[in-house]
Amino acid sequence: MNNVAELLRLIQNLIRFGAIAEVDHGAAGERLPTVRVRSGDLLTGWLPWAGGRAGTTRDWNPPTVGEQVMILSPGGDLANGVAMPSLFQFSAQPPTNDPGKISRAFPDSALFEYDHANSVLRINLPGSIEITAPGGTQWVGGIQHKGDMQREGSYSQQGGTHTHNGKNTGSDHKHGGIQPGPANTGEPI
Repeated sequence: MNNVAELLRLIQNLIRFGAIAEVDHGAAGERLPTVRVRSGDLLTGWLPWAGGRAGTTRDWNPPTVGEQVMILSPGGDLANGVAMPSLFQFSAQPPTNDPGKISRAFPDSALFEYDHANSVLRINLPGSIEITAPGGTQWVGGIQHKGDMQREGSYSQQGGTHTHNGKNTGSDHKHGGIQPGPANTGEPI
């Protein structure tokens, strides 16, 4: 065996760049998620990929075929490598180049973006939002709503005013055309 050639191969394999060729999303309790990476003519075996968190807090954001990654191989042994997603490329550009924003774009055109330069969180979805919070939700600050609204359950308001089409319909509203007896009142004034 040529020790110099073997050492050179191990050094070259310490860090390699490639693209995801296959993704196995794993099976809960049976096998962990893995990827195969193509680097030049080389196709790796199944390697784990590094995620954001994998402790008591865990992230799930699997890489996709074609995504450019770096393989870190301790000791130069690709069989022990880890795929480190991800590197931007011309076919997969960042969702923004604005240093004042943190942004995540999704394949269905959804976008989550925090504009820390202007203190604004933006969520643009082609579908809907589902929130399950048995303890309730709390909104502090004004709410502007456009579109239809359906609701179930009680409604309670403390303080402030309540209007409909510019007319006061709150607890202190007044009616015109009041007559004693069984007559109906006029609309709120």
